[in-house]
Amino acid sequence: MKTKVICIVILCVWLGFLSLFSEEDSGLKVSRNETVILSDLIQEALEQNSHSRAAYEEWQASIHRIDHAKGFPDPVLSYAHFGQSIETRLGPQTDKISVSQRIPFFGKLSHKGKMAEQNASIQEAAYEKVRADVILGVKEAFFSLFWFEKVIDLRLEEKDVLKRLSLIALRKYETDQVGQQDVLKAQLEISRVSERILALEQGKRAAATKLNALLNRPADSPYGKIGTLEIPRIDFGPQELLEWAKQGRPELRQAEHAIAKYEEGLKLAKKNNWPDFNIMVDYIFIGKGSTVHPGDGRNAWMGAIGISIPLWRGKYKAAEAEAAVSINVSRKRYESILTDTIARINELYLELKTYEDQINLYEYSLIPQAEQSLKASEVGYVTGTTDFLHLLESERMVLQVNTGLYKTLSDLWKAFSLLERLVGQDLIESAQVKSVKRRLQGHLRGMTDVYYHSDAESKRQSEFVEGGLK
Repeated sequence: MKTKVICIVILCVWLGFLSLFSEEDSGLKVSRNETVILSDLIQEALEQNSHSRAAYEEWQASIHRIDHAKGFPDPVLSYAHFGQSIETRLGPQTDKISVSQRIPFFGKLSHKGKMAEQNASIQEAAYEKVRADVILGVKEAFFSLFWFEKVIDLRLEEKDVLKRLSLIALRKYETDQVGQQDVLKAQLEISRVSERILALEQGKRAAATKLNALLNRPADSPYGKIGTLEIPRIDFGPQELLEWAKQGRPELRQAEHAIAKYEEGLKLAKKNNWPDFNIMVDYIFIGKGSTVHPGDGRNAWMGAIGISIPLWRGKYKAAEAEAAVSINVSRKRYESILTDTIARINELYLELKTYEDQINLYEYSLIPQAEQSLKASEVGYVTGTTDFLHLLESERMVLQVNTGLYKTLSDLWKAFSLLERLVGQDLIESAQVKSVKRRLQGHLRGMTDVYYHSDAESKRQSEFVEGGLK
């Protein structure tokens, strides 16, 4: 009976190794030696993303409309033929060519040009908004990939640990120190880990697909490994962030330019109460007359000037009222965006501080305690003072705290990216941000390192286990 159980266990271990390879193949086909650089991905997204390019072209088009708005109306050239000639002293009038130019009242074209300039600034802010959204999307997908990658590595190391614990349980079972259930529990845990790895790989592929869409790449384009992230330390408060947001957040700048645009529109509406001018020149062709006058048959010309009469005052008052309402709406929209900005800055700032405290708790307290507990549980299981369920629970706790650490680090960077999007500038490159001069103490330390810290330590522990089993 024991021989049959041993054969089953060996078969399960072998299948576990096969599933390990299949899980690695089922993920993204990437070069393990290549490191993904976030700044390179952002630059590629800004160059290749179709939404960003379209917003840029719209901005450029609005710039060209400035000269169009400030330009004079086109002159009008007209030709007339006299069906029945008008006889004059010098001869009959046969044809007439006229040229006229309308000249808007002083200041109208200037206000139109300023409105077009403000509209171009609005389009520029819209482009910056799309650009910032693309950068934020790349960062969020990148940090999601970071979390999936690190947790998959943790799960793979957990699987190696469980296989080792399975072999320990098998040896103890062979020497009648434990029952068969310990061996079966270890194999069940290995199968559960394999299932979780497959789910994580699926989530990783989804995050990679989102990132590829932002980069305008094929959906199955590969990525390399993501390196270790440092922890940013923020040396400024919400008030400083708010001042930067007033200058840098695209939505606020867009609302400001909208206010300025409608203010120019109100000035233009008031100018419309004044008349426009029209300058005309006529050249008249005169046929040969029947007199002996020296000017007989000589062509004539004349100049004229006209003005428009802004007679229908109701439409001009309506235009002024519309512009005034538009100004009030734009100001309220600015106030609304500013209020939302203040709330979001305070919320994200508190989130970042909370995440920073949680990371310190994981790094300096929870992880060392969980690792020490796992070491003690393994020694206790080898010597027979701890049961297998307690050992598995200690192993799960190590995995849980390491997974929590990377989840918190990923969430911290996502919140930090949202804060950058909110204030409209890269806080990492700002002089006010200093990276903590440490990484997560060599994390990914890995669960296997709980058992194998060096070759000498590995040999010592192996001898201890063998001695305990004997």
